[in-house]
Amino acid sequence: MTLAQRRILKDFEGNAFPALKSRIEEAAGFAVPIEVQWETLAVPNEERLYAECWPQIYFEPLIAALKEVGRDQMGKDALKSGIQKIVIQNVKSCLYGDCWATLVGGTLTLDHEAVQNAHDVDARTKGLIVVLENSL
Repeated sequence: MTLAQRRILKDFEGNAFPALKSRIEEAAGFAVPIEVQWETLAVPNEERLYAECWPQIYFEPLIAALKEVGRDQMGKDALKSGIQKIVIQNVKSCLYGDCWATLVGGTLTLDHEAVQNAHDVDARTKGLIVVLENSL
């Protein structure tokens, strides 16, 4: 990872991520541990896209799906008992909303290419809702 990438990543982690984490916890209804594999999100020569793409790819769909699934007490209880940790990474080369989310053993893993198909927030949201509703 280049120095430029590390600087942009560190800036995102220190400045943008805390607010996103608060929104995730608010949507979930509880403080859920979030483990971001930052180094896997760093795509060579795409540093200029991180601040725009990462919220659209990982965080906005997660917040929207948590709000939808937790819209009532039954959903809130299911989220709290079913999700022990959220992992965000880019390791399996997923480009679409139907392959990016898994919930296994209490770990919700979101794995998507870090700068590809950023605009497709709705598809990722819908894919995550399906995974959550089928797994909780």
